[in-house]
Amino acid sequence: MRGKLYGIGVGVGNPNQLTLKAINTLKKLDVVVVPEAKKDEGSTAYSIVKDYLKEGVEVIFMEFPMLKNPNDRIESRKTNTQLIEKILNSGKDIGFLTIGDPMTYSTYIYILENIDSKVRVETIAGISSFADISSRLNIPLVIGDESLKIVSLNSKVDIKKEIETADNIVFMKISRDFERLKLALIETGNINNVVLVENAGKEKQKIFYEIEKLEQKDIHYFSTMILKKGGMEQWKRSIS
Repeated sequence: MRGKLYGIGVGVGNPNQLTLKAINTLKKLDVVVVPEAKKDEGSTAYSIVKDYLKEGVEVIFMEFPMLKNPNDRIESRKTNTQLIEKILNSGKDIGFLTIGDPMTYSTYIYILENIDSKVRVETIAGISSFADISSRLNIPLVIGDESLKIVSLNSKVDIKKEIETADNIVFMKISRDFERLKLALIETGNINNVVLVENAGKEKQKIFYEIEKLEQKDIHYFSTMILKKGGMEQWKRSIS
């Protein structure tokens, strides 16, 4: 019988944030696939789950390189999907690990795009970086009838327009264009309505409220920003 594919969200860095469903699934897997942007780069996701894996489980570090050519990226993802299908066809159950939530900007989605429609798939939710940040800092994402928007920063995004059309915004992948983001926050009068968190949930986590002092070179790849147009000052409480 063909194996089953599990997409498993492992949270943002703390093993205590794994759900019971994720833990119970990890314990029974035959194979664990760990995505990495560069070969032998290492994996936070694997370090989170390793103590829950059964003895003898096969661990595959699967490279998803950030190739400049979009067509090359697509072909690379198809090749990885074919390898996963080959393992599933041998009857083994596979867990594909993903930091945060599997359905939020994750590599796992690229596998779902290409997997055989007859493959049995189960996705297990994880805690995303912005959910972790809002709870850790006691900052509500939305209140009452407020709106929330998630924006992945890139050169095509009209940042000022995004700010104008939502009450609360989560900015992700901000290391791509931080200076333009900072300028938009200043011009819209929101420079004091944000919090920026680097390496959320990890021991080396850093929290910044005064981002006007930061420069592009200061922004870590794993950084997330929350904007509350209603004001951030009243929510500056102790970290939970």
